[in-house]
Amino acid sequence: MTLSLSADEVLATTRAVRHRLDFDRPVDENFPRTPAIFIPCIEGRLDGAPAGLPVLRWGSVIQGAWSFCLAARNRGLGTCWTTVHLAREQEVAEILGIPYADVQQVALLPVAHTMGTDFKPGRRKPFDQFVHVNGW
Repeated sequence: MTLSLSADEVLATTRAVRHRLDFDRPVDENFPRTPAIFIPCIEGRLDGAPAGLPVLRWGSVIQGAWSFCLAARNRGLGTCWTTVHLAREQEVAEILGIPYADVQQVALLPVAHTMGTDFKPGRRKPFDQFVHVNGW
């Protein structure tokens, strides 16, 4: 199913998708009911690396994962960016067969059909409260 949403519609409603995934809250107790999970990863461990390296590596992975979220949303699927599992990353790696010594997990995104598609734009602070131009 394709919703044929404009880019503005996808971006305006993606935040609201989190609240409409096709399972009850809390999300962490319902992962076993999730039809699919998406775990973006980075080759190589960045533990203890100088600050600049993780920023560069994570930046490209996050952009790719966000594109995945937008594409899923346009096809009527909901995603939710979570990182709570990273506290038990090694255990998750063992369960899923991810080589922990060589691969670092970035996030865990459940993917599911949503309950309806009548999303409204997410509540956001006024733009001028958090965007600064030429100074703080």
